[in-house]
Amino acid sequence: MSRKAVIGTFSTVALLAAGVVFFVLTGGKQPAATASGPDQARTTAVVRTDLSLAQDFSGTLGFGDETPVKSRVPGTVTWLPAAGAKIDRGGVLYKVDNKPAVLFVGDTPTYRKLDAPGIKGPDVKVVNKNLATMGYLGTAAGRLDTFTEASQAAVRKWQKALQVDQTGVVDLPDVVVLPAPVRVGTITAQLGAAADSALLGVTSDAKVVTLSLAPNDASGVTTGAKVDISLPSGGKTTGVVASSTKVVQKGDSPTGGGDKMTVTITVDDPAAVAAAEGSVTVKLGGTAKAGVLAVPVAALLALKEGGYALQVLSGDGTTLVPVQTGMFANGLVEVTGTGIAEGTKVVTAS
Repeated sequence: MSRKAVIGTFSTVALLAAGVVFFVLTGGKQPAATASGPDQARTTAVVRTDLSLAQDFSGTLGFGDETPVKSRVPGTVTWLPAAGAKIDRGGVLYKVDNKPAVLFVGDTPTYRKLDAPGIKGPDVKVVNKNLATMGYLGTAAGRLDTFTEASQAAVRKWQKALQVDQTGVVDLPDVVVLPAPVRVGTITAQLGAAADSALLGVTSDAKVVTLSLAPNDASGVTTGAKVDISLPSGGKTTGVVASSTKVVQKGDSPTGGGDKMTVTITVDDPAAVAAAEGSVTVKLGGTAKAGVLAVPVAALLALKEGGYALQVLSGDGTTLVPVQTGMFANGLVEVTGTGIAEGTKVVTAS
């Protein structure tokens, strides 16, 4: 008997949804489906396997998007670093009127002149921490959010090392606060030009992987999540999701497709990607189950009265066995039910 005829014996409700056939469960053993004719039935075996919602996405390995750096005061550009240079904490990013602007690492920019003990605030804490990290201030004082006499003395030591006037004052032009050390990308200013626009662009000082994802693809991406990275050479390494940022696409965007999420991934072993660049494949993890019983989704029969069943081969006939479904992944579905075991033969629609 063809699968079409077998379906008829179960009082088929004429609905097909997502490849699942709907039945009214009437029970009883049915003649086995034959493997001949235009409507020949296909069979498959229940397998024990691992299921995962992890997905592969194409990404770009490089130094990430550039962040423009502007002068904090007007003047004349008198010095710029070379493209590709790495600037660490305490390094000079540029000079305007021959006064250096130094990179401090932190999350709060300086927004006022620090010129007397007693000033408090998160910007002061960033300055103290950087002075301590560079060795000009004690560790305990480096944790304070108050500009003290010790802070002022540390500023003078720092200024002496920079070979500038030792005023003990931190002014706005003196410091540029960024989240981490940087690599210089594009130089956009010229020496001798007015410092009235972006002077240079900076990126991460280590290679990162950047993904551009549709919001639904990025919905399960969480900061700190571990990922697997396949390199152009065929090698593999791992990384961690560092950030996920929404990018609003303009209506005339050539890429189309609406808004995107830019996901930035840091690489656990920078040496593994030192000589690599270009397109990589990133496996974003999802829920996983190991050693479950599974069948192709097309083997499921959706019952009119609710739930699902499998058409199980038994001797010279088939039996409709109700099952509970679990994870759906990669065309397979997890199933459990009475008598369902690894190797059980079932009928599938494809």
